[in-house]
Amino acid sequence: MWQLLQIELLKIFRKPRTYISFGAIALMVIIIQVALKFDGRSYIEFIVGSLKDSLEIPYAHILNGYFVCFIILNLLLIHIPLLIALVAGDSIAGEANMGTLRLLASKPVSRTGLMLAKFMATVIYTALLLAWLAFIALLLSVLIFGTNDILIARNDSLEIIRSNDV
Repeated sequence: MWQLLQIELLKIFRKPRTYISFGAIALMVIIIQVALKFDGRSYIEFIVGSLKDSLEIPYAHILNGYFVCFIILNLLLIHIPLLIALVAGDSIAGEANMGTLRLLASKPVSRTGLMLAKFMATVIYTALLLAWLAFIALLLSVLIFGTNDILIARNDSLEIIRSNDV
């Protein structure tokens, strides 16, 4: 089973499509950070809505690395399933298209074990992609925007989490 998993991981990480998805994540993170660096105040004004009329809001303290990382993680979690589907679909359909799936099925390995190895390889790829997203978002956000308290916008309230609690 471990040998099948190693083979499947080798197949996934040998293809350039895998690294394109890691690069696409990094590029999207950078684009969002540049946009927030230049026009972050209007985004904060949109979040706080009518509170800006009655309260004095310290925009410089709100737009910080933790808050930008929070925004990026919420925005890009929608795009992750598409990148995962490309790799997961290719692990079965790509081999069926090339004819190697029949060859693998004829070997003395159970089909259940083969599919389980493909599934586990996709789970490992997913975990690495999410870890990469969290790492690159937090690292670049803290380097570009610095740290301070984080503002979390809920449906009916705003919550401030102190930087020493993060």
